[in-house]
Amino acid sequence: MRNNESRQGVAIIEFAIMMVLILIPIMAGTWDISRFIDIRQVLTRAAREGVVTASRGDDPTSRITEYVESAGLHSEDLTVTVDYGPEQPGLGQEVKVSLAYGFSSYTIFPWEDFMPGGVTTAAYAKME
Repeated sequence: MRNNESRQGVAIIEFAIMMVLILIPIMAGTWDISRFIDIRQVLTRAAREGVVTASRGDDPTSRITEYVESAGLHSEDLTVTVDYGPEQPGLGQEVKVSLAYGFSSYTIFPWEDFMPGGVTTAAYAKME
């Protein structure tokens, strides 16, 4: 009788250890994905702000950087590209803002081990 109880106790402990080993990576991945979505949303809003600023004739880089920093992100991970399209009389100035952001410093899971190029996200906005 005692042998069966000890086996059952070992099985419970093994189950608990395996659940921890499975659940922690799942929870870390869920956290990273939700943070990725949040950063992507911030970048989309920043790109839109940049397009509006650029369409007024101002340099959008400082406005985009302010917006990203106010959201709690590091601006040194941010790359801003502004493309001005050809001027067409009566149609206004075409402006395209592209943002790339290095996401690797915000992850719990060591994604760099699996993706040597790092993890980045990007946003794009265009005003015509």
